[in-house]
Amino acid sequence: MAQISMKRSHALGAEKVRGQIEKLADRMAERLGGAWRWQGEQVVCEARGARARVFYDAETIVIEVDLPFALRPMRKVLEAKLEDYYQRYFV
Repeated sequence: MAQISMKRSHALGAEKVRGQIEKLADRMAERLGGAWRWQGEQVVCEARGARARVFYDAETIVIEVDLPFALRPMRKVLEAKLEDYYQRYFV
């Protein structure tokens, strides 16, 4: 079960949102030292014991993050960062 789960709408269309997801995944992998990959229609990112999944369709984007025990106290900070990234990349 994800400790962080966000579902938001977007108006970018499926192709553009896919490109924005890749930009976001690149940025997160660079900052956290992790790696990401496409797994069907979702991106899976893994870094520092955390695992994030990003699902999308033509109208919505869903971000789910599983945090290791050591990072759970930072949950609110990470949620705020994800909201900031959503505003920057998908609005």
